[in-house]
Order: sequence, then structure tokens, then C-alpha cells
Amino acid sequence: MKVRIEVEFSPAFQSCLSLKRQSLTLEEGRSTVKDLFDRLVQEHGGKLRRLLFDPQEDKILSGLMVMINNRTFTANDLNQRDIQLGEGDTVNLLYFLSGG
Repeated sequence: MKVRIEVEFSPAFQSCLSLKRQSLTLEEGRSTVKDLFDRLVQEHGGKLRRLLFDPQEDKILSGLMVMINNRTFTANDLNQRDIQLGEGDTVNLLYFLSGG
């Protein structure tokens, strides 16, 4: 069985990919957020890897925030547990903003 999801990219990702949105189909059993990230890197290459993963470790980059159907997960959340994606989920890739 396949799981179809929609991915929406924030401006940081759009400048790298020239995409605002992408539809993807993942295999059931390989449909966690980390599986999604691996798939995106496979399709879009090293530039995207630098926006998703820490270059020194096999961890999701701190500062990355993921919204799945309007529920927010930090990189810390994603590195501590596998977040399963389901049919029709919408995933937004964002970065924390700070300053004043």
C-alpha cells in the first residue's frame, strides 16, 4: 500500500528547490518524517540535505520545524521518535525565526 502526502516548502527551501509544493507517494512501512526527508534528498540532492540534516551527525538539523496537518514538531521531537505519516497528510517544512 502507498501513502500519498503533500509537502509545502518555506522560502528557505523554495530558494533551493524552486518549488512551493510537491506531492509524493511513500511506501507503507517507510512513511515516517525521516523517510520523507531521505526521499526528498534522493530526489533533490545535496543542497536539500544541508537544509534537513546535521552534516556531522545523522540527525535532523536543529532549527528545523515540521508541521503535519497543523501540528508542530521540532527537530528534537523528530530525532527522539519516529513520526509516522498517513494518507493525505500535509507536511510543512519551516525554520525557527529569531531576532527582534
